[in-house]
Amino acid sequence: MWGKTSVRTAGVAVMILSLAAVHLALPAALTTVYDLKNRFTINVPADWIVLLSTQDRAVSARSPAVPGRLSDTIDVIARDLPRAITPENCAWQAAMVMRFTIHQWTTVREGPGMLAGLPAYSREYTWRTSTGHERRSIQPCVTPERRAFVIVGTTTDTPSDVARDLPELERLMATFRPIRPTLLEPEGPSIRER
Repeated sequence: MWGKTSVRTAGVAVMILSLAAVHLALPAALTTVYDLKNRFTINVPADWIVLLSTQDRAVSARSPAVPGRLSDTIDVIARDLPRAITPENCAWQAAMVMRFTIHQWTTVREGPGMLAGLPAYSREYTWRTSTGHERRSIQPCVTPERRAFVIVGTTTDTPSDVARDLPELERLMATFRPIRPTLLEPEGPSIRER
């Protein structure tokens, strides 16, 4: 028979588990990451590790390490182009690069969409790391003016990870905001104003 202490202990345990479940269901606090070349911003969880670069892979962000599991990641590749291209052409060019990096993948779905209020072309695919880990990535491309952005979100390719983490990666990717290049006005009065 259960005593008062056992009932209280069970009640406290249920309350702690309930609070833990609520905590896990709450979105993590986000921090805004600014590109070093002032081309875009994106929000990532405050506890993620973020690497910034002036190279094409401008942002690499990853979730904290969990034993026995690869981190979730978001990478933003930004490139200025000699002329404007379509988001679909950007995705095609990204696939050419993928042939040299991950070599093989299986497309789950792809097609046109929107990101940051801009036309996008997105690909969701599964692939395997060189160490044999199954991964799933989502990769929208947006091409405002003569600039191409490829945003890649990646998680572990298991039903539970995809169900839990892919929507969160999509939510983070939806915070991506390109910064339009601006032409600087010359300083001082123009010749006509003199």
